Amino acid sequence: MADPIIKQEKSKLSYIWLLPLVALLVALWMLYQHHLRQGQTIFITMNDAEGIVAGKTEIKVKNVKIGLIDSLRLEIERNTVVARARIETEYSDILKEDSKIWVVKPRIDESGISGMSTLLSGMYLEFLPGKSENKANLFALSDGPALISNDVDGRRYKLQSKGGEVLDVATGLFFRNYKIGQIETAEFDVETQSMEYGLFIYAPYDNLIADNTIFWLSSGLSVDLSVDGISVNTGSLSKLLKGGVSLDYPPGKSKGSVVSEGSTFPLFSTYNQALEQRFNDFDYYVIEFEQSIRGLNVGAPVEYRGMRIGTVSQAPANILVNGKPLHFRTDETSIPVVIRVEYGRIFENSKEARTFWHTNIEKWINSGLRASLKSGNFLTGGAYVDLDMYPSAPPARMRQNAYYPVLPSITSGFTAISEQVNTLLTKLNALPIETTVSSLNSAIGEYKALASNLNATIEELNNNGAATKMTTNLDSLKATLDQLTSSLKQFEGTLTNYQQGSDMVDQLTTTLSELEELSQTLKPLTKGFKEQPNMLLFNNQMQLDPVPGGK
Repeated sequence: MADPIIKQEKSKLSYIWLLPLVALLVALWMLYQHHLRQGQTIFITMNDAEGIVAGKTEIKVKNVKIGLIDSLRLEIERNTVVARARIETEYSDILKEDSKIWVVKPRIDESGISGMSTLLSGMYLEFLPGKSENKANLFALSDGPALISNDVDGRRYKLQSKGGEVLDVATGLFFRNYKIGQIETAEFDVETQSMEYGLFIYAPYDNLIADNTIFWLSSGLSVDLSVDGISVNTGSLSKLLKGGVSLDYPPGKSKGSVVSEGSTFPLFSTYNQALEQRFNDFDYYVIEFEQSIRGLNVGAPVEYRGMRIGTVSQAPANILVNGKPLHFRTDETSIPVVIRVEYGRIFENSKEARTFWHTNIEKWINSGLRASLKSGNFLTGGAYVDLDMYPSAPPARMRQNAYYPVLPSITSGFTAISEQVNTLLTKLNALPIETTVSSLNSAIGEYKALASNLNATIEELNNNGAATKMTTNLDSLKATLDQLTSSLKQFEGTLTNYQQGSDMVDQLTTTLSELEELSQTLKPLTKGFKEQPNMLLFNNQMQLDPVPGGK
């Protein structure tokens, strides 16, 4: 008997179970759509949450809402506040790692007045999209607004300043008094102990930034007192009120090669200081002065016959020898000064100038090249170092101390004059003035006595008729001479018969000439004695007889 066939029915899934599944899928889809509508979640860290309200404070880009702050929490470990915000999905692609965000509120600062509209609408967060290719969801709240938007064309550079005043953010940058950019950031570097400034130069002026561009502080009014005199410069009204940074090329120089973005430049306090620092090819020398260096300051010029060739670097020299300053020496009393010979001042090609200087310096010193101090300005009392030739100077040579070569010096200027005056006064003080005056008084007394005696003698001669006797004697002498002359002439005629050119003839001829000259000399003397007997004692000019006349 065959076994009976048992049919087993298959279980069937009821369609009713599809309803919960569909409902679950719809719920998931709705959740997904809700999540998409909620947008991207970002986190913002800040020092405090002043004015920020969860569920109310908006995030905007150019006054267009892109998100909302939905929660705030305090992070105790880092002592910061973390705000969570939702950015709408369509704006999620602007969340770059270099984006910036800050609070917009009424603000008055160097850049002007901003955020006045928030007095009615309340504060909000401004979001500045970045240009980076990397996305981010964590941002730090900036202290202030970004001065330069990322969509503004231009380049960024850096300035480094180790002195001078501290500049504020938004300070303008001026090229020949035209504003071409501004300071974007300002930070103090503890390691280098200098101010680091971030610059933004607007396009197309960024092409002005070259490798020979110099930067200096420029206020509205600057007064410079130096050995060259007084210099007063004024700028525009905006620079007078806010100041700024000026940039340009050295005088007489064209623009150099354009530098790449991010290059660093030094910032100088004045235009003159900026010009001085561009001579970076130099050598140090020491000059030991045997005189006061009062008025000689760091930065004073070093000149050769009026042409500047260097700068004073240290006055006095800050050089240690065996742990003591160089001027702390018992065997010498000189004051050392360090100077820089800057070859770019001697010639445009500094390499050729260096070769020329080193080749000839020893020869110049042997010929009398010496350094001296001279006054550059009577008003300020500033001094400078002058190099010149002194052929009569004592022999010297250039020697080497522990660090630098030493140039020989000579005392000159007011110091030399004062030393000469002191030497003269010393000699005058050493003279026996009292003895000399006493001798002079005695000589004057003797002269007076001699004059009295002479007057008495003249009076006695006049009374005794001595002048008349002397005149008679002179007449007799003249007659005798005339007779002698006549005899000699006769004798000369006699000698004409003798041989010409003999010694006797020459001697007789000479004697006759001398006697004739003597006769001619005595004639006016005899005539004078006749007319004025006292002519030997008084002026021989005859006084004119008075001419009577009536009024």
